[in-house]
Amino acid sequence: MDDDILQGKSDNERSPKNKVRARCPACNAQVNLRDTAEVWDPVTCPSCHTLLEITNLRPPTLDYAASNVEDDDWDDEEDWEGFNNG
Repeated sequence: MDDDILQGKSDNERSPKNKVRARCPACNAQVNLRDTAEVWDPVTCPSCHTLLEITNLRPPTLDYAASNVEDDDWDDEEDWEGFNNG
């Protein structure tokens, strides 16, 4: 039997196995993700250097990373109590 028939495609035509890619929301460039990537993992776009995070794996989706600066303002319980009481 011919090996090409068993393979279905030649090695040159095959897409790389386990290559997970997503589009940068800032510049629309393709961003390669690690095989072990998980939701909320930080990613930097290689083209525009925007800090992103993985928001979905099926399909692979990126969004702008949340800033931790705002979160630091709400660390104290007193801040939360004042916010909830309004």
